[in-house]
Amino acid sequence: MKALTNNKLRSILVSLLCLLVAGGAGVYWFMLRDSAAAPLALHTDASLSRTASSTVLSGDWTVVAGAGAQATTAGYRVKERVLGIGADTATGRTHDVTGSVVVVGREVTAARFTVNMTTLKSNKSLRDDVLKTTAIDTNSFPTSSFTLTDPIALPATPPGKVTTVEARGRLLLHGVSNRVSVTLHYEQTRTGFLLLADMPIVMADYSIKAPSVAGVVSVEDHGSFELLANLARQPANTPLRPNA
Repeated sequence: MKALTNNKLRSILVSLLCLLVAGGAGVYWFMLRDSAAAPLALHTDASLSRTASSTVLSGDWTVVAGAGAQATTAGYRVKERVLGIGADTATGRTHDVTGSVVVVGREVTAARFTVNMTTLKSNKSLRDDVLKTTAIDTNSFPTSSFTLTDPIALPATPPGKVTTVEARGRLLLHGVSNRVSVTLHYEQTRTGFLLLADMPIVMADYSIKAPSVAGVVSVEDHGSFELLANLARQPANTPLRPNA
């Protein structure tokens, strides 16, 4: 009788364990399935090459909101890992970006972009809450910025084509300012220009400690910071304000 009871108890425990494992696997699959935002990209409009003429670049340009695939956007991209389960790409995005560019002739003489880090959102609210006080710590460091330090000579920019240049400046992130060289891609649109930058980030360079949750969930010590800026010509007689 006792043996029968023990066997029955063992059977119940094994069944419960199987259910827990199956349920846990389902939860982790839901948490880890790759739902990262697609990388920011330029989507060239081939019709521009046939219908539009090259825009005169010289002048003052400012960041505008844009719409759809041309919406001004900034954010991060980094790999997360869960012990014994797998990896996922974490991304956060915001449209809260300000900035300005000054072009004299065919040379960029000044440029600055500022991102409101407190408005970054990912697909996981728990991750967003963690980043308010750890890692990039947006409560303590609410903005990041890139400021151009060296002029950029601009090649001819035919409509419907993407042009690539190198920009040297200072990236301010997590309260730390470092000199960086960034590859910029830009293209003419029907209303101005789109600018794309993808900056690799080593967290230690900015005194960022990669977050870890009880040694189970961890983040790689490097990632990237992405920016897609929609630029429109500053209206005449309007002073170009420097970003904070």
